Amino acid sequence: MNFKQLEAFYWLTRLQSYQRVADHIGLTQPAVSARISGLEESFGVQLIDRSQSEFTLTEQGHEVAEYAENFLNLSETLTSRLKAKQKKRYSIGLVAMVSQTWGVTLRRKIAAMPDAPLVDFYAGGNVDLRPLVKSGALDMAFVTGEAGLPQIPNSFSVLYHVGWAARPDVVGEILQPLTPDELRELPLVLYPHTSPLFGPVAELIEETRRRPSARHTGNSLATICDMVRCGYGASAVPLAALENDIATGMLVEIPTTVRLAPLDIRCVHVNKARKVQTEQIFQLARQAAEEWAAAHPRYVTFLPH
Repeated sequence: MNFKQLEAFYWLTRLQSYQRVADHIGLTQPAVSARISGLEESFGVQLIDRSQSEFTLTEQGHEVAEYAENFLNLSETLTSRLKAKQKKRYSIGLVAMVSQTWGVTLRRKIAAMPDAPLVDFYAGGNVDLRPLVKSGALDMAFVTGEAGLPQIPNSFSVLYHVGWAARPDVVGEILQPLTPDELRELPLVLYPHTSPLFGPVAELIEETRRRPSARHTGNSLATICDMVRCGYGASAVPLAALENDIATGMLVEIPTTVRLAPLDIRCVHVNKARKVQTEQIFQLARQAAEEWAAAHPRYVTFLPH
């Protein structure tokens, strides 16, 4: 398998014609066909169902098509960044919790720099940011420890306390901390399998057992928080994301007998080739995180290293 084969297959899934693909990428039709056949041979499976009169992908073809699109998107991102004149742009990846908290402070601090660089922020989950780090598309990245990427030396951590929250009308009057079994009885808003919170929450409430109440799933932290606000159910979240809602009484923090481990956000990548600029931005990130944690001590802890 190589990039040219994936590129040809990607455009074939879009244009659904060997000739149109050939015209688009500047090849002959036999050359396109050879790349597709080579890709199938490398995987050992058929990607196109040739028994159908219309262009049809096999089940394996659909799966490869999704990866091909992701691969080409990463390639395009990396290429465009490398071609940026004198690398004036700077890219920072942030997990969603950071983008909603001290990431806002960091953006303002960068904007106040003399000759401030043009910074692109990429917000997403570990699963979104990990390939961008590995491809070199990001100059700096802050993710949770579950991403499997080593923390850079002399860095810092921000611990986001994870707790349960819900609307008062969902949980009623709480007289004592709830046990995991009592949490299971509630309607719950859960995380997708790719989230670092999916495993700890599912293990705590033993989701493999009978589910006595409704189970909903949000595809991002922001969506889950909105679903909790709308009354779909209770959820375990980094409580800093709901601090204002809890303070106003719209939501309540649910006391529990068993606590979940905090989310540990850390810097896992810096562009060493841009040493001066990277050091300046990294120090601003440290200041932003420390200031925000000091202003919100109930749910956030700053740990210098």
